[in-house]
Amino acid sequence: MKVIKIIAESSKSTLKHKLRTVLIELAILVGIATLTVVVSLTQGANKRIMKRIANFGSDAIMVHSGGGKMHGPSTVQQANLTRKDIADIRNIAGVRFTTPIQVELDMPLKYGNQFTTAWVMGVEANWQDAWRRGAARGAFISDADNEQLSRVCDIGTTTAKELFGKMNPLGENILIRNVSFKVIGILEKRGQSPAGTDFDNLILIPFSTASRRLMNQPLYTSMLRVIIANPAQARQIAGTISGILRENHRLAATEEDDFRISTAEQVAKMIKSTSKTLGLFLWLIAVISPLVGGIVLMNIMLMAVSERKHEIGLRRALGAKKKHIIFQFLTESVILTFSGGIFGVGVGVLIALLIRHLGKPISISWQPFAIAFVISVLIGLLFGVYPAKKAANLDPVEALNQ
Repeated sequence: MKVIKIIAESSKSTLKHKLRTVLIELAILVGIATLTVVVSLTQGANKRIMKRIANFGSDAIMVHSGGGKMHGPSTVQQANLTRKDIADIRNIAGVRFTTPIQVELDMPLKYGNQFTTAWVMGVEANWQDAWRRGAARGAFISDADNEQLSRVCDIGTTTAKELFGKMNPLGENILIRNVSFKVIGILEKRGQSPAGTDFDNLILIPFSTASRRLMNQPLYTSMLRVIIANPAQARQIAGTISGILRENHRLAATEEDDFRISTAEQVAKMIKSTSKTLGLFLWLIAVISPLVGGIVLMNIMLMAVSERKHEIGLRRALGAKKKHIIFQFLTESVILTFSGGIFGVGVGVLIALLIRHLGKPISISWQPFAIAFVISVLIGLLFGVYPAKKAANLDPVEALNQ
């Protein structure tokens, strides 16, 4: 019964001192709301990272023209992969098939009065097998389209929306750098590319048409996607590809590669390393914010001890022990931080939903709620200990004379 009585007294005290309660709960609310948003952002970012890695494909190896440390796709301006390179790579043991890709970024597009830009890729029919992505509506580029240098295209959902709005694009003609192409299909929605860009802001045209008619690069290929039989052999096969290309390109031992090779493992490391710094910064904010709330709690509770000396002395005189005073002040701290935590989670979820509405990666699950409630209780206990002990150690006689 004593425990229940102390909890009831603590609750009355928090309601009695409204300004103190509001200030403490506001400090805790800000800290917990920040923590909730950061946890949701981190989880959302991790999900997006895993999706980008999955979009790359564990059984895929990308071969890019041009050396250096660029992470995006190679364009026709950098193209240096020859037909011999492609043929030699196709003959490597463990390679199922390859698909060449011509790429140009941000090419101008027009339909009627609508203008936009998009990645344009020249591809062969097996591109859809290499990326496990075909046409959601309409038809995909065929071998016949490549043989005939057809001016047809498949467009991504983002491009379709920007050019056509709610219209049906199938059968319509669009201009790609003032060359007319007929829309024969709409690509399956994919989200982010391995490079982190919108993989739905994309137009596919026949590889032969891109090389000879649109991009004027009939001799060399921008990129090559290699599909292997066993993902466990990706590193070994990538090494073999590197050796073949260095030999074909007649690079001396001291010369750097004039190509780049990417595997799923390398893409995962690259993506995680770029997000690591931001993640550490966000978590630093998430940790500091509740601590600031705890410091505010401790200072206000210390002021409360000074204001309530007479009340504490009276309770001690009536037989309350030190542990009862400590328990009461700790209970008040936990009640304040826990209720502030509840409001903080609510505000944090609202902010997270707003951020999601703005198109940022947010994942709302049970973890932010659990973490927020645990942290709020811990703050109440840790930062409430010192004021509670100070209140319990007051001399009853001196306290009554205050």
